[in-house]
Amino acid sequence: MARGRGRFEEEPLPEKLNFSVWVDIGRYALRHWKILLAGLLCTVFVTFYDSSFVPVMNAGAIAAANGLSSAGISDINDLVVPVTFIFGIHVDFSFVSYAVTLGVMIVLRSVFIFLTFYTTNLLSMHIMTDLRRDCFSKIQNLSFSYFDRNSSGWLISRLQSDTSSIGDILSWSLNNVLWSVFQIIFALLTMFSIHVWMSLVVLASLPFVAFITPLFEKAILKAHRTARNAYSHYVGYLAESIDGAKTVKTLGIEDDVYEEAEAITEDVRAKRLFAGKLNAGYIPLLALTSQVMTAVVMFVGLAWIGDPSFAVNAALVVLFLSFVGSIYDPISSIAEVMTEFMAAQAGAEKVMGLLNEKIEIVDSPEVLAKYGTVLEPKPEAYEPFRGDITYENVSFHYQTGPEVIFPLNLTIQEGTSVALVGETGSGKTTLVNLLCRFYEPTGGRILIDGKDYRDRSLGWLRSNIGYVQQSPFVWNGTYFENIAYGKPGATLEEVRAAAKLVGIDDFIMESKDGYDTYLRDGGGMLSQGQKQLISFARAILRDPRVLILDEATSSIDTETEAEVQKALNALLKGRTSIVIAHRLSTIVNSDRILFLEHGVIVEDGTHKELLAKKGKYHSLYMTQFQQLSVGEQIDRFEKETVNV
Repeated sequence: MARGRGRFEEEPLPEKLNFSVWVDIGRYALRHWKILLAGLLCTVFVTFYDSSFVPVMNAGAIAAANGLSSAGISDINDLVVPVTFIFGIHVDFSFVSYAVTLGVMIVLRSVFIFLTFYTTNLLSMHIMTDLRRDCFSKIQNLSFSYFDRNSSGWLISRLQSDTSSIGDILSWSLNNVLWSVFQIIFALLTMFSIHVWMSLVVLASLPFVAFITPLFEKAILKAHRTARNAYSHYVGYLAESIDGAKTVKTLGIEDDVYEEAEAITEDVRAKRLFAGKLNAGYIPLLALTSQVMTAVVMFVGLAWIGDPSFAVNAALVVLFLSFVGSIYDPISSIAEVMTEFMAAQAGAEKVMGLLNEKIEIVDSPEVLAKYGTVLEPKPEAYEPFRGDITYENVSFHYQTGPEVIFPLNLTIQEGTSVALVGETGSGKTTLVNLLCRFYEPTGGRILIDGKDYRDRSLGWLRSNIGYVQQSPFVWNGTYFENIAYGKPGATLEEVRAAAKLVGIDDFIMESKDGYDTYLRDGGGMLSQGQKQLISFARAILRDPRVLILDEATSSIDTETEAEVQKALNALLKGRTSIVIAHRLSTIVNSDRILFLEHGVIVEDGTHKELLAKKGKYHSLYMTQFQQLSVGEQIDRFEKETVNV
């Protein structure tokens, strides 16, 4: 199927490793520099032991054994073990001192290996936790427009798999790189301290390795980035498919959706398999190079034994055979780690993109200093919020799109109930989104209690606004937790009072555990109307000075609506309210009704006044009025025109 394909087009793919991204991400490791330093010191000791200490100690033992019979030594305590360490430091060990030194170093290596793994694992957890904390903090501060452009699946992929892989890269993979680098350094220093010509033989194939590595890195990077893009698209598609599962079933297109999902998962498999094939070709090639060099060192060493100009003996040949592994095995390990960096780079770039995303709606430094941030507010500095609202020459458009709100002037007095009506796309929701500073005007300004609302903080503004959206949201939790979500510390009595006001207290109390009844799967067993009433009670509990209802009663049946409307009349008294309504019967008692058309207020008045004008509101109302029987029309007309 072609449905949805445009959502999953691949992003442009750079063809080289982006070091600047890893430098930025690396700061998360540097936050825990003490752990990083401890792990580094442990790694230095272990790599010195493996690539320098053990080979020379073994070579010394072989040399001592070769000279044992020729020297005619009968008592092993008289044995001298000649060992040449790094930088040419020569030590003649007695058998006892040799054994004790080797034993102590073996124990120390075990201890440092444990510390290396412990500190690396600890660093990984700290980095992953810090990244997730910072990403989640960023998400809380981002504006509505960001979520218009990015799906929940995309964000979940960033916070879950990408942060986990980055934590591993900056701990385990970085440790592997350092481990390999120190192995090579200690091996090189020891090699050249002992025998220069044999060292050059060991390194003879390095130009070949230096030539093939960039070629493979470029191809592997592109393959892994392509595979990562495909996986991110899969996560987004998965989240979307689960959210729309009921719609799929109502349309009876399960087989089509399954085929589409199969195509997407096959795309992920194919791209990951291709990346794996490149790895499978590169690593064995390095291993083959190492084996070839082992054979070369053995051949050259045996050829030089007995040649006075090279001073090569059997112990030296054995020693340099071990150095081949100490040089080429770390190079192979570094190559593997580089592919891990390449595989994770796309995710790292996306995470850094999220962390560096510009927050479009921000308070000024002066406002932040006085009122605090959204996450760290200073409520003690908040002024009283009365509820006078003024739109002063306000205009608005989304990004580079057309104008949605044209220069608009509107004053809503404290305690006034205002209803917004009009066709879809007329700007009703945009108008209240501007009031909440989910977006900001592209022209003009909005005043709250006579002062530009940008002169006070987002926290001050939104803590005084209750917003009930058309699509209710229920968290996994109890009825109590869901209603009290917007007011931490709320008591059961306060929660029940809000529930009673919207008429769901009896329903909740009839549940098995009352207000402690746990709602799973986002309240999947509740009707849409019940979910809406829960969100309604949640907003009411906060006792906001301004209450916004965006089609808030659209999911409630007529009988329940009448009860809620009765409660709302008392609730809205004394506070400013803005109601967006499609069902006009819910707004007949509003102090003002504004009819919007293409971002312009074309009618303004009470229900009775607008009906008398016989304009656009009258036409819209009569369209809904025609759905009633003649008797219902008469009753409704008398009720809504005589008693308003």
